[in-house]
Amino acid sequence: MKKTFLQWACATLLALVCPTLHVHAQDAQAANAFTGTITDEKGKPVSEVIVSNGFQCVLTDDLGQYTLPYHKDARFVYFTVPADCEVPTHSATDNTAHFYQAVEKDKWVYDFRVTKLPKGKEKHHKLIVIGDPQVTNAINPYFTGANDNPIQKSDLDRFAEETMADIKRTLKSLPKDTPVYGLSMGDDVQYYGGYNEKLEGAIRAVLGSSKMKLFSVIGNHDQDANPVYKRKWEEAWGPTDYSFDRGNVHYVCFNNVIYYRGHAYWQPGELTDEQLAWLESDLSLVPTSKMVVLAYHIPLTFGNRTKKGNPHAIGAGHYASSRIERILDLVRPFKSYQLFCGHTHFAVNNEIEINGEPVLEHCHAAACGDIWQSNVNIDGVPNGYYVYDMKGAKVKDCYYKGTRWPQSRQMALFLADTDFNGESYAADWNLPKGKGIVVANVFNADSQWKVYAIENGKKTEMTRLEKTPNQDAFAVGYHHRYAKSNVYNFFSKKNGYLKMNHWYYYQPQDPTALITIKVTDRYGNVYTETSDHVVKEPFYNYAHFYGSDTE
Repeated sequence: MKKTFLQWACATLLALVCPTLHVHAQDAQAANAFTGTITDEKGKPVSEVIVSNGFQCVLTDDLGQYTLPYHKDARFVYFTVPADCEVPTHSATDNTAHFYQAVEKDKWVYDFRVTKLPKGKEKHHKLIVIGDPQVTNAINPYFTGANDNPIQKSDLDRFAEETMADIKRTLKSLPKDTPVYGLSMGDDVQYYGGYNEKLEGAIRAVLGSSKMKLFSVIGNHDQDANPVYKRKWEEAWGPTDYSFDRGNVHYVCFNNVIYYRGHAYWQPGELTDEQLAWLESDLSLVPTSKMVVLAYHIPLTFGNRTKKGNPHAIGAGHYASSRIERILDLVRPFKSYQLFCGHTHFAVNNEIEINGEPVLEHCHAAACGDIWQSNVNIDGVPNGYYVYDMKGAKVKDCYYKGTRWPQSRQMALFLADTDFNGESYAADWNLPKGKGIVVANVFNADSQWKVYAIENGKKTEMTRLEKTPNQDAFAVGYHHRYAKSNVYNFFSKKNGYLKMNHWYYYQPQDPTALITIKVTDRYGNVYTETSDHVVKEPFYNYAHFYGSDTE
């Protein structure tokens, strides 16, 4: 809502003359409400900013003031970082977002100060999405050579020296004035190896050590149905349900991990009635010209441990969330929307239909792979992260960045017949043996990607492998020998949660021919690889140790 010059002038004058015009603490207490003012670095009021107590959302008025109903379970009072303001951070050396104040007893007034961006709202920005850092308080098996002598290095050190070091190289490669933001998809920690009260704070410090401003979602292992663990996450990161604006994108992060019996939680993710009311309240205050990105930990479009009576069976023992219809109703009016999650330790762009409507959910592979006991996820995708290019109200580009891999490498090739420690793609996918079949694991593929094999100048579309349950022969063969943090079944087709759809195969006319695999993603980027680079060893470089094939 635009103000006339007279309205703006009057509001500014009132704010300057009466900076404490908002309800005083005793009046707020009497009214059973939280109140406060949001001003910029010059002391001017900032209007139309969303402020929340975790249950309701309101907008600041022309004087930058807000009044929120008191809620007995409110843990924080916080605001949605406006698109034309800098993201406030914990410190100059910790660039994790700090947009909240913890609710204190007998405190009713919560004021906030923001800093305007010198050039106003950004027209585009980069978003780095990090799936499941999941550092533990244990030393996991880690090998840097072709032997069975593990290196004694902590998960936190590996995350800092591998993942964050690689992210910093990516940041350095971008034009100097590129705005970059980070988003961790949850499971920042897991208390495997014993509870460590400093672990959540330690991973936040590492995540905040680059120049990008970073937000986080809460995951299941950040909580594990233990109130102490959840409080540690809140102490480090603030509210679990919140939003922020960058450019023409409204990001909404929420906790969709609901424990129903002990440490068991629903898969797919769910939301409480109170959370749905909060989400509706937040989105009702956002212009529909924006793109909405919903970010949460557990996938909403698939899972095999559903709420009783959930009608959304999608086949092969999988279900969409019982809340998916309501969530889609809330985001459908916007220019566009995206669904982001993590949790699975495998990559899948899951495409389903809900009441005839196509729905795509981006399930991001884990930075930790399989909890730091290798350099690959359980589907053979290397440890890494995603780089999105957001322009206006759409995703302009995206690629997967394997840790220590060049950006150009978006796939790994295998021969179907290769024996990976007792596993093979031919056996897993019922492919003919002895035919020289090439299998391509295309890390970030979806149905819009085009994947071709070129043999002696002839271009043939590769056959997409889609079957659930299934497994990745290379990853399973590797972890069959080295699994420690997880049981072997986690990697295999016995894991009914696995969904696999980014594998393709080609049967050559001449098994000895050099085959070129040419991939075009949904954004028009082209990637190639040749069959002389097929992986033939069960403990090859990028899973077991680093060699010349990596950066």
